[in-house]
This record gives sequence, C-alpha cells and structure tokens, in this order.
Amino acid sequence: MRPKEHPYCYPGTDVYRNKEDVRDKDQLEKLERRITTIKLETLPHDLPITPAGYCEIHRYMFCDLYDWAGEYRRVNTGRTGPFCKAEYIAVEMEKRFAAIGAENNLRDLSPEQFAARAAEHLNELNAIHPFLDGNGRVQRAFLEILAIQAGHLVDLARVDARAWNEASIADYHRQDHTLLSQVIAGALV
Repeated sequence: MRPKEHPYCYPGTDVYRNKEDVRDKDQLEKLERRITTIKLETLPHDLPITPAGYCEIHRYMFCDLYDWAGEYRRVNTGRTGPFCKAEYIAVEMEKRFAAIGAENNLRDLSPEQFAARAAEHLNELNAIHPFLDGNGRVQRAFLEILAIQAGHLVDLARVDARAWNEASIADYHRQDHTLLSQVIAGALV
C-alpha cells in the first residue's frame, strides 16, 4: 500500500509546493532561509499582539514562497512530540493571545520578568505550532515585536537558533520555561 500523499507537498516527495517550483528539499530550505532572513530585517514592528498579527508575521516572511503563508496548518504534525491538533489551533491561539492581553502584552515588566513571561507564552505558542513550517522563525520575530511594544529591546542576533530550539524542546518535555527564559534574557539589550 502506498503512503498517503501530503497535501502540502509535491506528489511522491516531502518537498513543499512552492511558488518558485523548487523540487529539491535542500535548495528550498536554502532559498527559504535567504528570503526569511531578508524579510525579518524589514518586518513591521507595529503589528497587533493578536492571532491575526501573529499570522501576519508568518504571511510577511513566507508569502514569496508559499500560498499557505499566514494560514494555520490543516494537518497534524509533531517532530519532538505531538503539537496541537489542527482543528484546535484557532481556539488555542485565541486563548494564548487572551492570556498575553490579560498581562497587558507584557508591558511594565523588568527585563527578567519580561523574559520569564515571554518564555512561557512562546513555549505555549510552540506547542500549538500553528503553521506547517517556520514556527521558530515566527516566534523569534514575534518576540522582537512583543519586546519593542512592551518597552524592551531584543537583539535577535544574540539568539542562537540552535540554543533556542534546544531550550524549546527541553522546556516542552519538562513543562517548564526556564531554559527559554535564559535564552531570551541573554538577548535583551
């Protein structure tokens, strides 16, 4: 029996359908990294701290490559554990952003408090994993926007992507936010 085709991929591959019609996974990843790095430099910082604003970050960063940029994934996924089921993403995003809003979007916090609270919210956004791809990059971009709007500065160049990913994975499994909080605190200017 043939495995079920992935609705986002070219038939018979694990390569996402893309606007450039790149069919090699490594080439697509390099192109994606190049494009999103440039987009991150020009990302507007006045986006609302809402699910729609979060989706706009993804759309802005990935719209040159994917038709599904800025849209919640429609398939279930999980690399290091199960992420939120696709049918619950919208509800969970609303809950998470209501929690952020209830904390005044993390305004009026010391840098240490901001890092701790941001880490919890970002770990929870990671567990929701609303997009098919690019969740980590969107989380880091969102952190920058959240920090600026809360009166802090984050230097994303000081955030090692590998350390971020390792902290996210460890915190996910431990149900703790300490490691990501330390990564964020180290990036605050």
